[in-house]
Amino acid sequence: MKGLPDIVPIRESKHFIPEWFKKAPAFPEGEGWNELTDLPTVKRCPGFIDFFKLGYVLPAWCDFHLELGENGCRVKAPQNSFETSYHNPSQYINYLPEHAKKNAKLAFKPACPWKVKTPKGIKMLELPMLHHHNPDFYTVGGLIDTHLFHEMNPIWIFMRTGEFFIKRGTPLAMFIPIRTEEFDVVIREGTEEDSDAFAKQIYAISSVFNSKFRKYEKIEKE
Repeated sequence: MKGLPDIVPIRESKHFIPEWFKKAPAFPEGEGWNELTDLPTVKRCPGFIDFFKLGYVLPAWCDFHLELGENGCRVKAPQNSFETSYHNPSQYINYLPEHAKKNAKLAFKPACPWKVKTPKGIKMLELPMLHHHNPDFYTVGGLIDTHLFHEMNPIWIFMRTGEFFIKRGTPLAMFIPIRTEEFDVVIREGTEEDSDAFAKQIYAISSVFNSKFRKYEKIEKE
């Protein structure tokens, strides 16, 4: 759609770090806390930091107004310029485990104006906005062979009925390009070489106060 990249572009995931994570302190705050001996918070965990830098985020390309009931929904987009589609329970929700159905009231599938094309052997892993904790809906995850199929139509699962307003720019889904070559997996008992590698890792991380993981990463890269 002409003009879309200028108004509400797909952007790197680093631009959509959740507010709760940005506000979290690097070290717990309070009486008795010792920065030199006690453990840091999730704000210093590379598993979160690196994840938030990975891939791209698809934001809502327009405003959506939804009225969702137990038996269907009513959806409006500005000037009816954007196609929307109700996703029947017989397509997905009906087959979920019973405990999951309690948090899957209705599915909605808007027609995304974006298309994506990747080289052969590279697919797009679609994920919900993990760690954003949206109280209303989440996007179903999946893998798209974007070498062959170029649509990016997210399926939203709403966790309750009611009236919703989704603003243009709201992050909907995360897309990570991945290679799909096969690997030979070896399952075995640990060796002495493995033990040495693990011991090196433990010592490298436990022997400094700050930036433990980054300092070890730098050593391994040199």
